[in-house]
Amino acid sequence: MKSESGLNFSIPVVSIVTTVALLGLTLLAAGCEPGGRSAKSLTLAINSGVEGDALKQAARDYEAQTGVHINIAEFPYANLFEKELIDLNAHTGAYDLIMLDDPWFPKFASLNVLTDLTPLLQKRGQNGPDDDFVATSVALCRNPFQTGTLYALPYVGNSQLFFYRKDLFQKHGLKEPATWDDVLTAARTISEQETSGAPAGGKVYGYVMRAAQGNAAVADFMPIFWAFGGEMFDVNGQPSVNSPEGIAALRFMLALGKYSPPGYASFNADEVGAHLLQGTAAMSINWPAWISSFSDPAKSKVIGRMEFGQLPGAKNPGRAEIGNWLIAIPREAKNADAAMDFLIWASSAEQMKRSALRGNPPTRKSVFTDPELIARFPSYRAQLSSLESSRPRPRTPLWNEIENAFGIYLSKANSGELSAEDAMNQANAEIRKIVERGK
Repeated sequence: MKSESGLNFSIPVVSIVTTVALLGLTLLAAGCEPGGRSAKSLTLAINSGVEGDALKQAARDYEAQTGVHINIAEFPYANLFEKELIDLNAHTGAYDLIMLDDPWFPKFASLNVLTDLTPLLQKRGQNGPDDDFVATSVALCRNPFQTGTLYALPYVGNSQLFFYRKDLFQKHGLKEPATWDDVLTAARTISEQETSGAPAGGKVYGYVMRAAQGNAAVADFMPIFWAFGGEMFDVNGQPSVNSPEGIAALRFMLALGKYSPPGYASFNADEVGAHLLQGTAAMSINWPAWISSFSDPAKSKVIGRMEFGQLPGAKNPGRAEIGNWLIAIPREAKNADAAMDFLIWASSAEQMKRSALRGNPPTRKSVFTDPELIARFPSYRAQLSSLESSRPRPRTPLWNEIENAFGIYLSKANSGELSAEDAMNQANAEIRKIVERGK
């Protein structure tokens, strides 16, 4: 060969082949994969909040133990769904792991943008998630629901609880509410009797709920809807929210609204939490993330007075709405094997206990029943019971759109703009249009 400097030299072909082969082995040993991306580096998309914070700390711990650096892409809840959906649809391979709120899962699974985890587990001697995971949580990770392909593992085990003031129940001789009729009776009694006695002499409202348009109204309505026998879809898959049971459930929600603070039709989680913490409301459906606040003197005026129980029943037994956070590996992930190693590690009992200590409800039975955690979080027994009997929101890729439309009509009914019957009839018609467009 002749170099650019004009000097003549020769290199045997075998030497070139040997050099290339050695270079390839060196790159592999250094953790590089085809395309130049390092397997010593992963990128994780997380929710901005307590759920993401715990996973972010776990990523730091993992890097310290293994040397695998994990880049964190953090987004507010309102933006995370759209950001992940755009990137996965575009097949960018931007993320090795993503956090998913469980109602989003059917959409992602239907688009075939997630990695089947079973082969990756089998490579590690596992046929599937171990039996320590709560079954209702694992069911959310499969498509079709409960029985299909495993595309995620459950990380945060949220499930609704019924919050109520045990001191006021004792004061007025009320029993723990087992039915929604018990709730209405207690709400009426407390609202009538507690015209003073709240901080600053204010009224204690019997009940407080979220009824703002969209997710807020739907989340607080679904346990009532299910208990009254309502179903979003009939056996033929057609919308059926305006069934007699569905209309009765909304009428009941409006009856509870008579004992809720003024303006509740625009309330989100913060307003509900504020009324409970300040002692100006006695009962609510709420999520476990709020529990620790009731023991914080800087936030709570009702320390030691709040109880956390199961959702009341009616025609059907009470069942909470499940709201788990899942972790999945995108189909286009560049480092799927390394991502799986992290996912197994992060969802292990040891690491999930660390996440629990950072504020996240677990998805493993052994963590819920850990004596140290029960001593710190006495509500864990109630949380596990709620999670094991919980129901998911309808497993449809169209849920985000359906929930938004349904929540608009529920909120309009609670604000007095529509009757219960008109709201449910109009909601049913709108949901039908969404379903037809989605075909």
